[in-house]
Amino acid sequence: MRDCNGNKRLQMVHKIIDTNVPLTAAGRNPQATDACVLSCGEIISRILKGETVIVVDADDDAISEYRNNMYPDPKGTPAGQFLMYLLINRNHSHRVKRLSLVTDENGRFEDYPDNEDKWTTNDVRCKRFDSDDKKWVALALRFKSEMGTDAPIVNAADRCWIAFEAQLESVGVVLEILCRDER
Repeated sequence: MRDCNGNKRLQMVHKIIDTNVPLTAAGRNPQATDACVLSCGEIISRILKGETVIVVDADDDAISEYRNNMYPDPKGTPAGQFLMYLLINRNHSHRVKRLSLVTDENGRFEDYPDNEDKWTTNDVRCKRFDSDDKKWVALALRFKSEMGTDAPIVNAADRCWIAFEAQLESVGVVLEILCRDER
């Protein structure tokens, strides 16, 4: 990709950030190892430097979830810095990509591929896909549909994402699991 002067521009990396990533970076995941906290912190650092574009929904469901779990603070924890950055830049498309998600009369996301909840796993703690995480999957598939490329869902160490990894990959969702061994 080139700018208007013919100079080569970097292609921006887009990512969907599960809430557990900034929380783990902030030390709010007691099971996380130091290596996991560091990996999550590196992702947050790349976002704060403007190297990664955050993908969220236009109706602010993702932002609401972030706000319910962390407080905006530009000089605080990585989670607080992440949320502050997101709130300041939410209308700057080179920092935050906002996509419209369509829901049906039952509030189910049109882009979510398993609205009948037929996917199951053998993990008793992850029998059905977490309803709060369906927005991330819908965002990933909407982004792919509109942009023609992937925006991986970045996850720290949620065992249920790993339990459903095969089903998600089969419909074209890319997962970036930072702490795979810590579930």
